[in-house]
Amino acid sequence: MSFRTPRIDFLKNLSNFLPLGTLVLPSGPLENFTDQWEESYPNLVRSNNPAVYEETRRPIWTLGSRGILRTFVRRHPLDHSQTQVRIYILPADVGRTYVERDARDWESVRKLMEHVDVSKEAWEGAKDLGLPYHNCLSFDYDSLFYLFNTLPSPDPSASGMTCSFSQHAVNTLLDESEIIQGLRTSLYAYQRRSAAMIIRREAEPIRAVDPRLEEIECPAGGKSFYDSLTGVFYRHPRYYEEPKGGILAETMGLGKTLICLVAILASRGHWPQIPPQYSLEQQQNRPRVGTLMEMAAAAASRHRLPWRSYLHCISVKGDNLETCRRVLEHHVPSYTIPAPEARRSRRESTIQPGKLVRLCPATLIVMPPNLFSHWRSEIFTHIEGDALKTLYLDSNEILTPAADDLLVFDVILMTKRRLEEEMALDSPLKNACKCTNTERCRCAKDPYHSPLEDLHFLRIIVDEGHDFSSFGRKNNAVFALQKLHVERRWIISGTPSSGLLGIDASTAILETLGGDSDGDSRLVRHTLERRRSSGLELDLEPSVRKAALLQERKDLEKLGSIVIDFLNLKPWSNTKLGDDAASWKQYIIPNDNGQRKPRSLASVLESLVVRHRIEDVEKDIKLPPLYNQTIYLEPRYHDKLSLNLFIMTLAVNAVTSERVDQDYMFHPKNRGPLNQLITNLRYAGFYWTGFTRDELLKSIDVSRRYLEAKWSIGQNEGECGSLRPGDFDFLQRAIEIGETVLASPSWMAFSVAHELGMYIDDFPSDARNVWSLIKGSEFDSTNEPMPLLITGAPQMAKAQQHVDVHLYEPDPSSGLGSLGKRTLDKLWQDVQPTPAKKRRLGNDHSSPEQNFPTDERALVSTSIQKPTTLGKRTMSQGKQSVSPRKAVGRRPSDSKPQALSEEVAGKETFETAILASALKNSSITNPISPIDSTSPLYHTRLTGTASAKLSYLIDRISTLHRSEKILIFYEGDNIAFYIAQTLELLGIQFLIYTGSLSAARKAAYINSFTTTETFRVLLMDAHQAAHGLHIASASRVFFVNPIWQPAIEAQAIKRAHRIGQSKPVYVETLVLTGTLEEAMWKRRKDMSAQEQKRAEKSLLDDNIMARLINEADFIPLSQEEMYDVPKQMAPLECPQQLFGRGLGFTGMRSGDQDLIFPEGLQLPVGKRRVGTDSVVDGCESSSSKKKTKKVGFALSPESD
Repeated sequence: MSFRTPRIDFLKNLSNFLPLGTLVLPSGPLENFTDQWEESYPNLVRSNNPAVYEETRRPIWTLGSRGILRTFVRRHPLDHSQTQVRIYILPADVGRTYVERDARDWESVRKLMEHVDVSKEAWEGAKDLGLPYHNCLSFDYDSLFYLFNTLPSPDPSASGMTCSFSQHAVNTLLDESEIIQGLRTSLYAYQRRSAAMIIRREAEPIRAVDPRLEEIECPAGGKSFYDSLTGVFYRHPRYYEEPKGGILAETMGLGKTLICLVAILASRGHWPQIPPQYSLEQQQNRPRVGTLMEMAAAAASRHRLPWRSYLHCISVKGDNLETCRRVLEHHVPSYTIPAPEARRSRRESTIQPGKLVRLCPATLIVMPPNLFSHWRSEIFTHIEGDALKTLYLDSNEILTPAADDLLVFDVILMTKRRLEEEMALDSPLKNACKCTNTERCRCAKDPYHSPLEDLHFLRIIVDEGHDFSSFGRKNNAVFALQKLHVERRWIISGTPSSGLLGIDASTAILETLGGDSDGDSRLVRHTLERRRSSGLELDLEPSVRKAALLQERKDLEKLGSIVIDFLNLKPWSNTKLGDDAASWKQYIIPNDNGQRKPRSLASVLESLVVRHRIEDVEKDIKLPPLYNQTIYLEPRYHDKLSLNLFIMTLAVNAVTSERVDQDYMFHPKNRGPLNQLITNLRYAGFYWTGFTRDELLKSIDVSRRYLEAKWSIGQNEGECGSLRPGDFDFLQRAIEIGETVLASPSWMAFSVAHELGMYIDDFPSDARNVWSLIKGSEFDSTNEPMPLLITGAPQMAKAQQHVDVHLYEPDPSSGLGSLGKRTLDKLWQDVQPTPAKKRRLGNDHSSPEQNFPTDERALVSTSIQKPTTLGKRTMSQGKQSVSPRKAVGRRPSDSKPQALSEEVAGKETFETAILASALKNSSITNPISPIDSTSPLYHTRLTGTASAKLSYLIDRISTLHRSEKILIFYEGDNIAFYIAQTLELLGIQFLIYTGSLSAARKAAYINSFTTTETFRVLLMDAHQAAHGLHIASASRVFFVNPIWQPAIEAQAIKRAHRIGQSKPVYVETLVLTGTLEEAMWKRRKDMSAQEQKRAEKSLLDDNIMARLINEADFIPLSQEEMYDVPKQMAPLECPQQLFGRGLGFTGMRSGDQDLIFPEGLQLPVGKRRVGTDSVVDGCESSSSKKKTKKVGFALSPESD
C-alpha cells in the first residue's frame, strides 16, 4: 500500500515544472541508457569531465533532492557515447505551499544555467554536438545615448481609461479640431500627443513587467521569465505599476514649457486621489440637515469631480455662480495621517492627534532662478488671463499664503531656492501672523511651518530636474521634495544626464551645408550607430575606454537618483530591507566589461520618458535648414604677438624649470593655474592685453641669465648643461619674441591702455596726433605723414560725440584737437598704478603663481590670472537723433547733452544759436547726409582693427544687421565688451547677456531682442545658453572662439534653430589658422564621444591635446608686419564711415527705456547705471560687489 500526499502528487505532475534546457555529458562505463527517456535520480547524473561534473552535479543534486528540479536522461541520438539530460525546474511562483525555496537554491540554479543549452534543437537532440551550446545568458551593450534617441515616440490613446474626466482631456488633446479652453496658442500635433501622454500616464499608469525579468522561450514551447542576476524563474511575469509621472525630454526648442502648460490646462480642477493607506474615510455627521447645495458639494467632493473647469466655462458665458463656488471650496476632500506610535513608557501618555492633509488640485512648478521669468513669460504668452490662477513665489519677501488660500490657485510657480528654504528645518522665512492681539504676537518667532506641507498637490513639475540628481546622497532639493505630498511627478529636461543628449543636438555641431533631408537622415543614422555601444569593443586606447565606461556609469547614477528619489519608481525604490529589494547598480549600471542586464535600462526609459523622435516631429513641422561652417582667418600682427607671448610663457617655464618638480607648469599640482593659462590663451584668439612691459622684461632677463649659466657649464663639461636638444634655440627664439613685442609701440600702447586698437584713415590732420595712442606715430618708416590714426574705440566714441554736438556748425571738427588732448591725458592718468595698488600687488600672497620660484615666475603671473573685467554696461546707449530744424526749436534744457563734460555743457546756449545760424545759411539740404562731401570729416573711415576676428565680425554685422538679427556667442566677458565698443561706433544697438545679470534683466534682454527691432545684436556667454532660452528671432550665429565642449555648442545653436524660426540659420565658428586654436578645433572634431566625455572639463584631460599644447611652437612674424604699420592691422573689406552716422546729438537717452519687460515683470526703481545691475530687486548684484578695473566704454558717462 503506497502512501501519497498532496505534495508528492504535486511533484509528480510534470506540468508544474518548466522545461529548462539540456545537458550533454559523456556516458560513464556503468551507464546503459536507452533511446527512451527515463527519469533519473540526481545522483546518477555523472560526467567524466571533473570541471563539468563539479559545476553541474552539485546544483543538480542540491535542487533535485529538494524537489525543485527533475531530470530525464537518454542515450544521445547523434552520439551514443554521450548522454542527453533534460532538466525541468519548479518556478518560484508555483507550489510555494509544498516546496520552500530560498536564495541559496536560486544561486544553484544560476550556476547551473551557465552550462544548460536552452535551444529547441538541443532539446530534441538534433543539434550538432560540435556547435557551442546556447544558454540564456545575454548582455546589453547599447549605450544610454543610443537607447535614449531610439525610444518610440508617444502614441497615446484614450481607450480603456476608467476616469471619464481624464479620458475626455486626452480625447480633446488628440482631436486637432478641438479648441482647448483658455489656450491662446495653436499646437502642433506632436505637442498634443505629448500633453495627452502626460495625462494618460498620470491618470492611469499601466502595469509593466518587472524590468529585472527577461522573457525566455522554453525549448518545449511556452514562455518563462528569468532573473539572471538572482537565478529565479517564474511561470508568469510579475508586474509593477508605472509611476504617475516621468521625464518630459522633448528635444531643445520643441516647446516643453508649452506642453506642460497645456497638460495643466487640460486637467484643470482634477483632484488627486487619497493615498490607499489613508483611504478609510469616516463620514462626518453634520450638526444640522444640510441644504441641497451643501449635499451636492459634499457628493462632488467624495467623487473628486473637476468642478473648477466646469465653472470656468460657465463664467466665460457670463453666468455668475460665485455662491456655488464658495460652497464647493468649503467642501475640500481631506485625509488624516496618524501620529507616530508613542514609545512605550510607564507614564501615562496622551494620544497625539493625526495630521490633517487636504487635497489640492494645483500644480507646483519648480525651476532654477534663471528660468522663473521664462515660465512667467510663457504663461502670459500662451494662457488667457483668467484660465489659470497662478501664484508666483520667487523671493523671500513674498509670504506663502495659508493653506486655505492656496487651494484657490491652479499653478504655484516657485524657484528651487525658495522651495529649499520653504522646507528647511532652519528656514529663514517667517510665519504669517494669525493673531488677533498683535501686541503679544509671537508668530514670527515660532519655527516656520510651510503651508505647502498641509496640502496634497495634484502635480509637481521640476524644470531642469537633472539638477536634483545626486546619486548616493540626497541634496537639499530632494529633502524638500520628500516633505511634500504630491500625486504626480514630472521632470522637464532635454538632457536628464550628460549622456542623454538629443541626436539633433549632436548633429547640430557638425559642419553641414543644410537643406539636404536625405543627407541629414544619413547623418543621424551614422551618428546613432557610431555611438550605439559604450565604446568598450571599439579600437580605443585603454584609458579612453575606461573613461567612457566611467562617464556612462555617472550618467546612469544620476538617472537612478531621479528614478529612486524623485519618481519613486518600483521596484528600484523598494526599501533595501524589503523582500523585493532591487539594486539599480547591479541591474542597470554596466560592469567592468560594459555589460548590463538586457532590457532593464530600455524598459525603464520606455516607462518614464516622453519624447518624440526627430523624424516624427518633422512630419508635423519642418525647421528651416541649418548651415554650419568653420571660418578660418589668418592671424594678424597683434594676434600673433599675443599668442606668441603665451607660448613664450610656456617655453620659458619649461626650459628654466628643466621640466621637473613643482616649478614646472605641467606638474600635476599646477593643474589649476595651467587650466587658467589655457583659458586665457583661448581668449587671446580674439584679443589680449593682459601682459605688462615689466613682466616681459623680467622674463627676458630670467631667460638670458639661465642660458648664460648653462652655457658656462656647457663649456666646462662639453655640453650645455642639462638642456634638451633644441631647448637652447627655443629659449633664444622666446627672447627674440619678447624683444620684438617690446619694440612694438602699438603693443605697448594697447597693453598699458587695455584698448583694442582701431585704425582710422583720413582723420583730420590737425587733431590726428593728439588722438593717437602711439606718440610720434604721425610719420611712417619713410618719414612721410602717416594717414592712419591708431587709437581705441572709447576715444573715437568721444570724437563722434563731439562732432554730433557740433554737426550743423560751419566746422564740426572745431575743438576736436583740444578734446583729444583732454581725453588722452585723462586716459594715461587713469591707467597709472596708484601707490595703494602697487602695495596691494606686491603683498598679494594668495595668487596662484606663488607655486613658482620668484626668478622663474616672469610672465606666469598674468597668464594664469583671470582677466580683469573692462566694463559693466551690458546694453548700447543709443543717441537721440532728431532733424536739424526740430533741434532748433527745442529749449536749451531739453537738448542738454547728458554725458558731456561741464565745459561742453556750458556752451549749450551758444551752440544753439550757432545751430540756428548754421541752418539758416547752411548749404546742406539733405538732413540724412549731414556732413558735406567737401568736409574733411566726410572721408574719415574705420579701416581696420588689431583683431582679425573683430574685423571679420564688423564686415559681417554691418552687412547683415539691417535684414537679420545676429547672435554672437563668446567666452570671456572682455571679448563681449570689445565687440560692444565697436558696435557703439557703428551705431548698432546691442545687448550683452552675461551671468552677472539679474533674472529680471535677463528676461528683459531676451524679450526685447526677440520682440522688437531696436536691438540687432545679442552677445551671449556661451555657458549661459544652456537652459530654456528662446531666441528664434536670430538667424545668424557666430562663435567668436571655438567651443571645446560639444554639448554647450549644440545647446547654444539650438537657441536659434528651434520652433518659431522662419529663416535658415547660418552658424559660423571663427578660428585662427596656424595656431593652437586651430589644433584644438581639429582635435575636438576628431575625438570620439568617449574621448569628449573624458576631456569635458579640461583640454588637458585629453592626452593628445595636452601634448599639442606642450609642444606648441611660435607663430612666425614677417619683416613686413614688424615695420609696416598698415600691414599690422586686420583690414576691413568695407571701411566704415566714422562721423555723421546720426542726425545730430541731443543727449543720451536711458537704455532701459528701450527694454520690453515680460508682462508682470519690471525692474524696481533705484539708483543704477544704464544697462547694469548695481541695484536690482533691492539688493546689490554680483557685478557690483567686486570692484574691478574699468576702461572707458563707448559713449559711456563713466568714460568722460
